Amino acid sequence: MDNKKMISNGVVYFFSSLFTQSVNLVLIPLYTNNLTQEQYGQFDLIMSVQQLLMLGITLGVFSGMVRFFNEYENRQELRNTALTFSLLWGSICVLIIWLVNPFIYPMLFDSIPGSNLFLPFVIMSSVLVCLNLIYSSYYAMQFQALKSSAVQIATIVTTLLLALYFFLVLDMGIIGILQAQLFSNLAVFIVLFLIHLKSFKLRWKQDQLRKMLSYGTGLMLGDISAWVLSLSDRFLIRGFMNLSSVAVYSIGYKIGMLINPFFINPFTSVFTPFKYKVYNEENGQERIGKMFRLYNFVGWLCVLGLSLFANIGVSLVATEEYRDANYVIPIIALSYFLSGAIAFYSLGLHIANKMRLNSAITVIAALVNILCNMLLIPWMGIYGSALSTVIAYVISNLLFYRFGSKYYPLRLSLWEPYKYLVVFVPIYGIHVVVMQMWPSLLLELLLNGVLCIVFVLVSLFCSFISRDELMNVLQQVILRKVRKLSYKGVQAKS
Repeated sequence: MDNKKMISNGVVYFFSSLFTQSVNLVLIPLYTNNLTQEQYGQFDLIMSVQQLLMLGITLGVFSGMVRFFNEYENRQELRNTALTFSLLWGSICVLIIWLVNPFIYPMLFDSIPGSNLFLPFVIMSSVLVCLNLIYSSYYAMQFQALKSSAVQIATIVTTLLLALYFFLVLDMGIIGILQAQLFSNLAVFIVLFLIHLKSFKLRWKQDQLRKMLSYGTGLMLGDISAWVLSLSDRFLIRGFMNLSSVAVYSIGYKIGMLINPFFINPFTSVFTPFKYKVYNEENGQERIGKMFRLYNFVGWLCVLGLSLFANIGVSLVATEEYRDANYVIPIIALSYFLSGAIAFYSLGLHIANKMRLNSAITVIAALVNILCNMLLIPWMGIYGSALSTVIAYVISNLLFYRFGSKYYPLRLSLWEPYKYLVVFVPIYGIHVVVMQMWPSLLLELLLNGVLCIVFVLVSLFCSFISRDELMNVLQQVILRKVRKLSYKGVQAKS
């Protein structure tokens, strides 16, 4: 894939993530203004449980399809095998939860209206998410960014519309949110299935399925550990503190993780097929190294932006009682940035199919996270929990770098991401001091813009990124936009 196509795909994924997260931001004030802090904390815990259960429902089959996509000529057959398995296994999971739910939901939830449907709705939504991921991954691996993004956009827009109806009009509370998610995923799956109906056939290719499941289940222990890293903190905060603290932490977390849809997800969507395509080429290491430098610069710029605009962000999506979330945001943004760097450091393990080692490293990081949470939450509260995640990702990056280099030496610097701290800390410190002395929205907006420019200039001055590297990306994006506008102008005249 040439640079032009890679950048164009990246732009599509960026604006798709931007739109998707914008809709999610609309949903946050909808929930925080119509649920109590305790209810919102309970809802956040349910969403955390859903992500854990989804690991057992998907069994990583769509990840396996992505991994072996370029190793089979008949890619439709590979997709159909993944779909056939997911339909069968998903049906079994749905049947099991309906059978056992009457015995377990009273133990998990208090007397919340509709709580008897929480788990069935969560499981059914997870099955549909897996099926939709297979379709969107199939598009993504063919560099069809528009189609892949359309799946995500359609899901989130339908969820918003249904949530407005179930949550506001019918006043269904938490169960209304879960019902909106279920129906939106179902609607998108039906559309995708009908579009590909002619090419779909029930397939059970044992060789393909064995490879996909071997790869996917090999990642499961690591995925569970990743869940512990990113979501188990809610349960620890609830245990040491209360549901209101979970709610405040959740708001800070949701804003801090905006670096994921705005930058890391679009970047990964482009980088994943790119790295598997070029890693064995003569200049593959050099090309991946350039991507790493770009990742660090743009990633830290995003961390800084989220940190500077944290106060404004919380004011827009939540009420005054969530104000303490401000200082959680920079720490969460940093932790997500460090988690994204794993895509580089772990490449050697993925190439060598060392999934057990990959999972073992994530398990170690998860255990470190739990230990740090238990030590820091009683001392620092929700900020200690956020800091625990950063510490865990620092250790996981160190281990991925150490073992991944054995199988594919990228010659990347382990300390490359951290050198930006010498720029970030003083700039953020200036922001905090000025805002405490002269709190003003207009001043904050002006100051934030100036500080972001200062970050870019200092990074160039310190040679963290070269002027050519920065200008090359900007020129490619601007050139593409100019061509697109010119094309539209010609069409309008004709």
